[in-house]
Amino acid sequence: MRPKQCFMKATHTMKSLITLAVAATVSLAATSAMAGPIYTFSISEGTQPANVGTITLTQVDLDSVQIGVDLLPGYGFVNTGGQHTPFAFNLTGSGALSISPFTTPAGGIYNLTSVFSLNAGGGDNTPYGTFGIALDSNADNGSGNGYFGDLLFTLNRVGGLDTNDFVRNADNDPIVGGSYFSADLSDGRNTGAQAWSQRTEGPIPPTAIPLPSTLSLFGIALAGLGLTRRKRA
Repeated sequence: MRPKQCFMKATHTMKSLITLAVAATVSLAATSAMAGPIYTFSISEGTQPANVGTITLTQVDLDSVQIGVDLLPGYGFVNTGGQHTPFAFNLTGSGALSISPFTTPAGGIYNLTSVFSLNAGGGDNTPYGTFGIALDSNADNGSGNGYFGDLLFTLNRVGGLDTNDFVRNADNDPIVGGSYFSADLSDGRNTGAQAWSQRTEGPIPPTAIPLPSTLSLFGIALAGLGLTRRKRA
């Protein structure tokens, strides 16, 4: 093969490597833009104590977020009717929502598939306002029919769902300015609405970090491009 042909072939190969590396980097950048950080909500206010439970949001993939509600022992979700919803929150964006079967967290003893259901129409939790998305319960009213335990499920939205899409509602609270989550809770005796208005940001899921192999490939491609230019000179 002639030197000129070798040079042209090498140049073509290097351009292909650069194209592949750039495409992979762009793809990873898009993933990073969509993968939200882990958020926790551990401070609540309402009828129950301020430390009644912790809510955790974890990015699963570009379309799904896992929601975990870890309540203190002895507390549970109730369906008292009226302006009270077992569990509710607010989302930005649009798209068809679906929910996974409820999972039993470690130490749990329940199967909630036939108890809770997703309500994309939302619900109220006086005095914390209206929320766009809710979990309804088919249980009868009152603490005697409540579910006492934790919740763990995955919410999916067509077109993408990010942990940053969970936002405060407009409950006209002059101090806090809205709540991310609300619930109708009971300790077996006292029943009432609870709201979580403060969040703590955790690490971004590992899937949002570019792989070292891809970065190495991109570096090799750039180095090769530099060698090609020097040969041309």
